[in-house]
Amino acid sequence: MATINELNFCSDFKEHEQQLSIKFDNDIVRSHDELLEQMQKLEKSNYLSLDLFDQIEQWKKTAIKKVEKAAEKAHHELIELIDKQRMIMTKQLEPITREIRCLRKEENFAEDDINRLKQKINEIQQKLKQFIEKDTNKSIIIDNNQIDWNHLIYIREIQPR
Repeated sequence: MATINELNFCSDFKEHEQQLSIKFDNDIVRSHDELLEQMQKLEKSNYLSLDLFDQIEQWKKTAIKKVEKAAEKAHHELIELIDKQRMIMTKQLEPITREIRCLRKEENFAEDDINRLKQKINEIQQKLKQFIEKDTNKSIIIDNNQIDWNHLIYIREIQPR
């Protein structure tokens, strides 16, 4: 037969065991489940990172605007360059045009005039051809490979201290 001490120990032990079970459920299982739920929210959506995603989207819009502005500036500069070269060649051609009209009107030209004018026209044609086909026109545009797109914007993990 069990003694009173044994019965007290037995009931104390069962009570302690119940308290441990409740404490385990409250402290460990609940904390674990809450942590798991938070991690699942991260999987299902951009729960905690919405602000970061918004920052990335804003950076993207700003970068696109800057690229568009740079392209617009390059278009404008190219148009100015073409106009400048066209005006230079037009000015070089004007005296030749006047001389051709004068010689045609007077019908007073010799073989030397034809050869000299042909040479001047050929020189301007060469300049025009060089300008149109010039390899340096290609060097005006920055090759996209010179931009390190992988480091233009990037995410890095901040190490806990």
